[in-house]
Amino acid sequence: MDSAQGGLLMTEGPALDTTVTLMPTTGTTERAPRVHTGTVRSWTAGAAGLVVTSHVSADPGTVEALDGQRVWVSTEAGEPGAVVPHAVFQAVAQAHRSDELALTGVMLLASETRRAAVRVPTSLAVHLTTPEGVADARTVDISRSGLRLEAQDLPAEHTEVDVALELDEGLEVHARGEVVRVDDEHHEAVVRFLELDEGAAEVLERSVLSELARQSRSS
Repeated sequence: MDSAQGGLLMTEGPALDTTVTLMPTTGTTERAPRVHTGTVRSWTAGAAGLVVTSHVSADPGTVEALDGQRVWVSTEAGEPGAVVPHAVFQAVAQAHRSDELALTGVMLLASETRRAAVRVPTSLAVHLTTPEGVADARTVDISRSGLRLEAQDLPAEHTEVDVALELDEGLEVHARGEVVRVDDEHHEAVVRFLELDEGAAEVLERSVLSELARQSRSS
């Protein structure tokens, strides 16, 4: 994963008409806070990318819901070899028009050129149910599309597993996944999610973005 020092990304930003997801950084009482969508209409950067403003079109309900809030903005992965990779930003959203948000104070949290989702290093308890039984492990990193874990007894490649991932604040997400890679030397395996329980994707996305922001502040 690339760090936030991607100067090219900060100055050029996502391509116009790129679809982005937006999520308030503040917690809510809902288990699965709503993820909004929008489309990048402009990207203006000052010298060295130090001051960035972006305009994102969205439906009026989204503009009203996010006006005045600090948000996470996540772009979709581009085509192979694209200049701008999949990326996660933090910004302040303000209503510019009834159908457009101005994003100011844009700060890049992470970018990913090789995978469809940004990963974050974190150690969390994860329980795997396989045809052989239940195994306990710890995550090495997680994303909204899967996780890398470490354990002494690893399932074989191509094994389908039920995943129970313990997040902060007592939340737990459940998914059906497939083991796509095993590294016996380092006792690590990569699990790709095949199915997520209802609401689990948004809870997982919030956990990833929150941890990225925390690590960015402490770096």
